[in-house]
Amino acid sequence: MSKFNFNMLEADKGVKSVSFGPNSPLKRLFQMVVIKRECYVNDLWELVGHETVSTRDEKREDIRKSIDWLLKRLADLDVVAFGEHLGMQMTELYQTIRMPRVIIGVLVHSPSKPTILVYGNLDVEEAVVSDGWGTDPFVMTEIGEYLYGRGVAMDKGPLLCWLNAIQAYRDAGVRLPVNLVFVIESMAHCGSLGLETVLKERISFFRNVSCVAMATRRWQSATTPGVVYGSRGLIYYHLEVQCCNRDLSSFEHGGTIFEALPDLFYLLSSLADPQLNILIDGAMHAHPVDLNAVRCADFNYAEFGENLKVPRLPNRTKKHVALAENWAMPHLSIHGIEGANFEADVRFVIPHKVIGKFSISLAPNQRPEDVTRALQKHLGIVWLQRASPNKMMLCEKFVIPSWSGRCNSPEYLAATRAMTKTYNVKPNFIRDGGSLLAPSIFQRVLDKNVVVLPIAEHDIGGCPVNERISVDNYIKGSQLLAAFMWEYAQEKPEGDSVRGMCMPNDG
Repeated sequence: MSKFNFNMLEADKGVKSVSFGPNSPLKRLFQMVVIKRECYVNDLWELVGHETVSTRDEKREDIRKSIDWLLKRLADLDVVAFGEHLGMQMTELYQTIRMPRVIIGVLVHSPSKPTILVYGNLDVEEAVVSDGWGTDPFVMTEIGEYLYGRGVAMDKGPLLCWLNAIQAYRDAGVRLPVNLVFVIESMAHCGSLGLETVLKERISFFRNVSCVAMATRRWQSATTPGVVYGSRGLIYYHLEVQCCNRDLSSFEHGGTIFEALPDLFYLLSSLADPQLNILIDGAMHAHPVDLNAVRCADFNYAEFGENLKVPRLPNRTKKHVALAENWAMPHLSIHGIEGANFEADVRFVIPHKVIGKFSISLAPNQRPEDVTRALQKHLGIVWLQRASPNKMMLCEKFVIPSWSGRCNSPEYLAATRAMTKTYNVKPNFIRDGGSLLAPSIFQRVLDKNVVVLPIAEHDIGGCPVNERISVDNYIKGSQLLAAFMWEYAQEKPEGDSVRGMCMPNDG
C-alpha cells in the first residue's frame, strides 16, 4: 500500500494541500486508520466469506450468519443493535421462506449532537468462478495493491468503512462528534423488501435523525472522488411472446408455425434506433440538466472509452453531453432473453416462449406510469403491424423512483470538506447514472435529506466479475467517513473549503 501523505500537493487540480495541525483530531484519526490497516482488511476478508446472495433462497443461512457477525461487531463498538424480523417471503416456486432481519443500531452520546442515519446492505450480486473470476469470489484475495472478492467495493467494503471510522475514534481517544443510527438490510438486490415497513413501524428510532448518509456506488472519474446528489429512476420490464405449448424442433416444425423468437426480436428492435434514441412516443422528452455541475465534473470521456475498448462512442468526445445523457436523460437497455438457446453446443430448438428483459432509465422528473402507458401503446401499434397470431404480454417487474438531494445543506457541505481533506482534491458532484432505491425510500418515509459518499474508484467497483478495490481506496474510504462525521458536527468549520465549487442547483 502506498504511504498516505497528509501534505501531498494537487497543483493540477487547483487545490492547496490540506494542512493538519500537530494536535489535529483529524490527523490522529487518519493516522489511526493507517495503523489499523491489517485489522480492517481482515474484517473485510471475514465478511466477504459469507455468500450473502439474497436472490438465491438457499443462501439465507449465509445471510443469517453474516447478520450475526455484524451484530457482534457493532456490539464491540458499543452500538446498541438488534435484528428486526420481517416475516415470510413467497419464492418463485410458491414456497415461503423467512426474510433476513434488518439490523437497527443506535449509538448516542449526547442529545445535543446531530444524528446521522447510516444505511448499508449486506447482500451482494450472485458470483461463481465459471463466470470468469480469476479467484474464488467469496474468498477475498489480496493481489498486489488490490483486494478481490464479491462485495469488496459494492457494498460490504463501504459498510465496514463506517465501522472502521468509529473504531478509529475509539483507538485515537477522540470522542465521536455525532450520534448514529444504523439501518442495515440484506434484501437490497431483491428490491429492498420490507425496508419501508421497518422504517414506518420503528419510526421512533428515527425521529431525531438529521440526515441519511450511505457509502455506495463509485466515482464518475478515474481519479477524482465524487458526491452523489441524485440518480435517475428505472422501470424493469419483461416482454413475453408465446407461440405454442412446448419447445419444438426446426427439423420437424420449421416453416409450419409463426415462431416466438423472431416476433420478440421485431418488438425489441422497435424500441430504440442505432443512435440510442428511444422510439417510444411520449417516453423521450427534453429535460432540464444542470450544466453547471456537468461541465465542472472531472471526467475524461475519451479515456473512458479507451478503458472499455469500445470502437466508437455515441457522443464522440463531448464530456458534457455524455454526462448529461448518463445523469438525466431517458435511456433504454436490453439485458437478455429468457427461454432462448444460450448453450454453447449446437441445438435446433424452436423455443415455445421467450421473454425479453429490458429497462428504461427515467429522467428525474418523469413519472413511471406515464412511461409504461406510452410503452404499452407503442408495443400495441407495432404488434398490429407485425400481424402475428402469437401471444404477447408486457409485465412491469419493478420500479425505482428517481431521487435528488438538497445540495446546499450542512451534510453536502460537510461531505465536500471531508473529501477535500481526505483526497486533497475537490470532489465532483454526480447524478448517478444507475438507480438507487434506498434513497427514495428514506426521502419518502422519513422526509430527510440523503447524501451518498462513494469510496470505490470508477473502474473497480460493481463489476460483474473480478470485483476489486485497492487497499488504499478502502483505507481512505474509512478516513473519509471519519472526516465526514467530524465535519458534520462543526457548526463553524475553519476556512471555506467549498468556495468556488460548481455545486448543482437545488431547484
